[in-house]
Order: sequence, then C-alpha cells, then structure tokens
Amino acid sequence: MTFTVVTRGFKQEFERWTDALETANGLKPQLKSWFIDIRIFDGKDLVWMYSKLRAHPEYIGPGTYDRLARLFMAEGRKKAASRQSWHIRGHQFNWGERTYLMGVINVTPDSFSDGGQFNSVAAALQQAQAFLEAKIDILDIGGQSTRPGAEQISLGEELNRVIPVIEAIRQADDDGLKQAVISVDTTRATVARAAVEAGADIINDISGAIYEPEILNVAAEKEVPIILMHMRGTPETMQQMTDYDDLMGEITEFLRQQIDRALAVGVPIQNICIDPGIGFAKTYAQNLEILRQLSDFTELGCPILVGVSRKSFIGWILDQPDPKQREWGTAAACTAAIAGGTDILRVHNGLAMVDVTCVADAIWRKAEPKS
Repeated sequence: MTFTVVTRGFKQEFERWTDALETANGLKPQLKSWFIDIRIFDGKDLVWMYSKLRAHPEYIGPGTYDRLARLFMAEGRKKAASRQSWHIRGHQFNWGERTYLMGVINVTPDSFSDGGQFNSVAAALQQAQAFLEAKIDILDIGGQSTRPGAEQISLGEELNRVIPVIEAIRQADDDGLKQAVISVDTTRATVARAAVEAGADIINDISGAIYEPEILNVAAEKEVPIILMHMRGTPETMQQMTDYDDLMGEITEFLRQQIDRALAVGVPIQNICIDPGIGFAKTYAQNLEILRQLSDFTELGCPILVGVSRKSFIGWILDQPDPKQREWGTAAACTAAIAGGTDILRVHNGLAMVDVTCVADAIWRKAEPKS
C-alpha cells in the first residue's frame, strides 16, 4: 500500500498513512495561493485534501473515515507488536500475546481497599504465595498508601515496610516464591534503589518520575524496567486537579515527555512501561473516557499498565461504597481495558481476575488458555 502526497512542486510516496499525513500537514504553511491544494492519494484514490479555501482538511470518498481509521489501528498494532519482551527470572513477558496480571500487596495500614490486611511480613508472604498459586505474574509491593487524601510517610518508615518483605520473598524456601517477579511501588529513588538491591525487578512510580527524577537514574543504573504513570499533584491534592482542555492529549504528552527523560538518562525504550493513571487526578467520567480511548496510547510504543481494581469510579457507577464489593465491576473494567489493548492489569483479587483475563484474552487476543 502506497500513499502519495502531492502539491505544486512536491510529490512524495510513503508506505505509512501517518507519515503521509504528517508530511501533508507540514506543507500547509507553504501554501501561498488560495487556489493550490495539498492532496493525499491511496494508490489512485484521492482520500485527503486541504487548501486555504477550506476551514478544515477533507476526507474524500465513501467509506474513507472507516478506511483511514483501520489504517491508524493497523499501524498502532504494528508498533505495539514491535515492543521487545521482558525476560525476568525465567519469566517471559511477550506483549500482545496475553494480558499479564500484577497482584497488589499493600504493606500499609491505610490503603483504600486492603489497608492493614498485609502490613506484616508474614501476612504479605502469605498473600504473595496465594497470588502465585492463582497464577499472578508480578507481585507489586508498596509501603506508601496512594489513596485520595493519603498523607506522605517518612523515608525510613517506607523502607521499613517494604524491604523486609522483598528480602523474605527472596529468602523463601519455596522456589516458586523465591523466583517471583517483584515490582516496588514507590516514588522515592532511595526506596527504589534499596528495593532493587534487595531483589525487586521492576520500579513502579505513580508520579511518573516527577517527584524524584533521580528514580530514572536508578532504573538506568540497575537495568530494570520502570513503570511511569500519569498523575497531577499528590494523593492529598490530586482530586482538586482534574481540569483538562484535552484529556487524552495531555496525558499522552506527559507520558511522552517522561519517556524522553527516561531515555535521556539511559533507560532503554524496552524497559519503559506506561500507565494512564486511572483514578489519579481524574473524575469518574474521565476514567471512563480513558478506558474508551485506551488504544490511543499504543502510539507511544511502550507496554501499557492499567489499574482499575476496586476503584471509586466503579463504586460510583454501582453505588457501592465498599471497595471489596466491587469485584464484578472490576471484572467489567478489566475486560474493557483488555479490549483497549492493555498489557498489564494491576489487581487485588488474583483468582477471580485470572479467569476474567483468560476469557477476555481468548476473545480479544485469540490467546490460548493459560496452562
């Protein structure tokens, strides 16, 4: 398939529709006459045209919108397929083949869903083992609550909560637990470094490396993947910062900038994962809009993590104030995220969500059942 951009004194062919469109838009400032236009042909068919006489570019011909939408989607899928796999402790993450699950282990007394339930080493180990038995792929260990309104704890307190759990997993008698893939949920570079040195494999930063940019250097130095999430403000203030002129555009631009900053300090693109930040500086309606347009983020060329589990927008829809009673709503939101192309889902209920993702993957990814 070839796309040709034509205007006076210019003609160039492109294999990709997006490259042709970018070139055509770049030629607009050069139009000096009201009677000269820029055209894009798909083979011999005219599909796009712009001139100074037109307020907006025009898509030409019956079915053109649908055809070009399919082209955008095909290019997005091609870019997603080019993402390199992660290989961690004998576990392989092949993006696009199936959805991977990250199990939440909050070593905190005040998290919104399970605060106080796993805030001892023994309880956290028990939950880690249960997750692995349910075939969860990643254990996400965090010591700082990020629920709306949560206050920041001290560095020392966060270290004391997180590091002993990671060390205990790595020293476990059970080989499966000992070789589990661990992510550390932190915004602090010092905690990230200590966690990786204790045995964590992935850094999961809800601030997208805004709070402490040095965390990017830790990921580069230790050669571990980092997950960069979009948010505004802090957990104490974020729900007062939900005004967007262009919700998807602003989230995408933030993530693009943080990807560039990670690359600049030596984090390879294959070690970057992105998270649009469902529930973080977003209204209930905005969370739904992100899920509807999730596939837009594939253009960034990184695997996508989504965390919808038990969140308040589900409670809003269901009129359900108890987070633990939102499992059916969580299942629906997880399925929507898989349909939108998410690669990792962050969940609280491992056993139930493994079944949900298995069926959704069979539908949307044509994946074989997980053995």
